[in-house]
Amino acid sequence: MLDLSPFRRAFEALPAAAQTGERRKALDAFLTAGFPSTDLEEWKYTNLAALASLPEAALQPEAELASATGHGDALDALNAAFAGGVTELRIPSKTRREEPIRPSDRAHQRHRLYLERGSEATMILNSSGDGVFETIFADIELEAGAQLHLIRLNDAGADSHRITRINLRLSRDACCDVVTVDLGGRLSRHDLNVDLAEPGAAIHLHGLYAPTGDGHVDNHTRIEHRAPHCISREQYRGIARDKARGVFNGMIRVHKDAQKTDSEQRIANLILSPGAEINAKPELEIYADDVKCAHGATFGQLDDEALFYLRSRGLPESTARALLTWTFAHEVLQHIRLEDVRGRVTKRLLRQLPNTEQLEALQ
Repeated sequence: MLDLSPFRRAFEALPAAAQTGERRKALDAFLTAGFPSTDLEEWKYTNLAALASLPEAALQPEAELASATGHGDALDALNAAFAGGVTELRIPSKTRREEPIRPSDRAHQRHRLYLERGSEATMILNSSGDGVFETIFADIELEAGAQLHLIRLNDAGADSHRITRINLRLSRDACCDVVTVDLGGRLSRHDLNVDLAEPGAAIHLHGLYAPTGDGHVDNHTRIEHRAPHCISREQYRGIARDKARGVFNGMIRVHKDAQKTDSEQRIANLILSPGAEINAKPELEIYADDVKCAHGATFGQLDDEALFYLRSRGLPESTARALLTWTFAHEVLQHIRLEDVRGRVTKRLLRQLPNTEQLEALQ
């Protein structure tokens, strides 16, 4: 049994006013349940035991007066106990918000975003810097015809630990496009749960994970097709080098009433070093009989024929390899609509990929 007492002591070091009854109840729920075990299928490749050995000073519960709410599992309870308040925002009906929503940069964040009928917004969830342990949890709901552009970035320092979870619910004809990028951290786990709840809802999901060193990045996605005529498109790309480890699990479930579902999931992975490892598992469950669904996963190294072609055009082998790797990643990064964000992510990726000195023009 893991010793979770550092989490209790970190919480009890907060000012008395911040130790509300609701937050303490959430803390007790976390301490009772503990971290999920690797015996569970969804945690088979990711062991959170290292979090129990972090120093108390690294746990950083927020001192701001908080209003914790119900919690679904131990990690949700941990975030509810440590997050400094709940950021709630409602976008009025038929309103297009021009300025992106950028929540304040706190160690532990808890957000609720509600887009009313026909509204449109962009939201950026950013986990950067060198904070040792941070959690971000968000519940987002789109009413009929609403549109959301969501960007989640993790470019944290090499010794950082990150847990994030996003729950999305889409009503009739609502549409959400998501780009999620993991470029940093020692241990990262991201869960993205999508509920296509009413006819015509659509989700477009693009993800990139590129751990280096001995970093570990785990992405779990779950898309629930609950209504007819819904669309899901999912593309994830992984790049692993050194002794890094990547994990991806993507579940798509088509419920019995979700006729005319149109779903596609494509996972591709590049392994650039002998010591690197990626475990990817696409899953598809279909309980309706009139659907169009496809999924698949590929693993490999850089294509020899493409390398030969570039070298025959005068490129050194190292530059050719860098260009092919960048092109592989750019399939995802091109979907980041905000130029400043896309540029920052591009610079970070080029810094951590080998032999990219001659690709600076791509910035």
